[in-house]
Amino acid sequence: MLALAGINKAFGAWRALTDVSLTVAAGEAVLLVGRNGAGKTTLLRIATGFLDPDAGEVTIDGVAMARDRAGAQRRLGYLPEQAPAPHELTVRDHLRLRAHQKGLRDVPAAVQASLVAAAITGEAGRPIGTLSKGFRQRVGLADALLGGPPLLVLDEPTSGMDPIQTRQLCDHLIAAATERSCGVLVSSHAVADLEPLAARVVVLHRGKVVADGTPAALCTQTGKARLEDAVIELLGDEAAA
Repeated sequence: MLALAGINKAFGAWRALTDVSLTVAAGEAVLLVGRNGAGKTTLLRIATGFLDPDAGEVTIDGVAMARDRAGAQRRLGYLPEQAPAPHELTVRDHLRLRAHQKGLRDVPAAVQASLVAAAITGEAGRPIGTLSKGFRQRVGLADALLGGPPLLVLDEPTSGMDPIQTRQLCDHLIAAATERSCGVLVSSHAVADLEPLAARVVVLHRGKVVADGTPAALCTQTGKARLEDAVIELLGDEAAA
């Protein structure tokens, strides 16, 4: 569903990403973890076509980003860390606008389905500016889910969410992966909270992939009982810096 091959990106003298490769299959949820500054957000922006790599290839559902950016982007739903949404619009009106912008045919049905999937039907008539940060994140998630794209890319989706909302998010993403065979790539610091959804975990350190495997495999590799401890071990002493 998503293939990143040999991705390199530099900003001046700083190398943000070095030869990064990863895949997300249909029906698979992959958790991308690493310290602040590891390159996670840069990688997601490249994966979604909002930033070009210096080298490497991005393919979504068989469509190469370099050859058909619009076609590749139509196959994904993206939730950035700070999801933009006009505070004066109601949730439903915002999603209607986004559905039209995405060229969806049955806008009312698409909006209702995304409201249900993101569990915000009760807030559909409220102005976005009146919502808590956690519910605003859910509006961003509903936007990403509009039209049922085959790939979801989410950057820190649990920011501002309470433990119950985080658990519900996991349930929604697991359902998207298993029931709709959707590929899911999630970047987050909330390793323990999001472990239940992760079929694989990719650990990014200083712009390089240092581990890629199932949670059980990473625990076995590091000799740790918990995934969070395994990630800290893989990141080394800098994880606590």
